[in-house]
Amino acid sequence: MLRVIATISVLTTLAGCSGMTYHTDIDNGVLSQEIGTYVNKRDLQQFYSDQEAHESGATLLGRIEGESCDGDGRGNKNISYNRSKSNAIDSLKADAMRRGGNAFTINSCSETSVSYCDLSVLCTGQAYDY
Repeated sequence: MLRVIATISVLTTLAGCSGMTYHTDIDNGVLSQEIGTYVNKRDLQQFYSDQEAHESGATLLGRIEGESCDGDGRGNKNISYNRSKSNAIDSLKADAMRRGGNAFTINSCSETSVSYCDLSVLCTGQAYDY
């Protein structure tokens, strides 16, 4: 009996919320650009070495880099290196896309010293057209 009452309560709550409308200050142009960039980054081909890219017939477009800066430089030690590295790689991918590339390599990622960041990671690589 308790399950029936709980199920009816949940369904009633969901039905009551079905007519709600949400508004945001993000316009459709900005939203579609952000979604497009996210999808394009996921579609980029990653080569694990420049040699692999060369052997596949990809055309080198040039050196790319991406940097992340986390924190405000006040010594916050609870910042994840892996998250910062992931953000730097996303920035590197965006650089590859700006150059017209659809493939990339990551040559290195390392911490850098930036006074206004608690943790800064710089990744370098190459952009390719594949």
